[in-house]
Amino acid sequence: MDAEIVVELFSRIKALERDVAELKEKISGMENSPVPSFDFPPRHVMNSRPLLPERKRDTTRYTFDGVVYSKKGLVYAVVKKYVIDHPEISCTDLRLVFDKSLQGSIGVVEKVDIAKQRGETEYRIRFFSDENEVLHLRDGDMVVCTQWGIMNIPRFLAVAKRLGYQITAIS
Repeated sequence: MDAEIVVELFSRIKALERDVAELKEKISGMENSPVPSFDFPPRHVMNSRPLLPERKRDTTRYTFDGVVYSKKGLVYAVVKKYVIDHPEISCTDLRLVFDKSLQGSIGVVEKVDIAKQRGETEYRIRFFSDENEVLHLRDGDMVVCTQWGIMNIPRFLAVAKRLGYQITAIS
């Protein structure tokens, strides 16, 4: 190490040690000082407007093929349309088109037997699980996830657009 750097570091350490000593003196001089009391939260804060805007549920609807859908309904309709348009698609290929990362932890589509491993209640809540909603592919049955919100729907919409599907958001 260069001697100049060592000297510079040493002088910085000395300056920091002096600052610490000064702070210790100030703190020790304050030991007998009364500590002010405060109302928490302050009264003026309680009577003012909230700092953050009130969160409202996103109720955006979407039109697809002339029908208005909720987020989860739209996802189901697009995936079902894709399966109809590609009757020879396999479960693996459908998962590649609608990658798990689009939705999050559950994924866009799942094989029925794997989805049922979550338990009957979870299966019914988290997937389109009625018999008429199950997608029958050439190599197995799949279900579509119902868990869609403002954080994950944009990723799905981007893929649907790349696939050529016309979707319009309406308030």
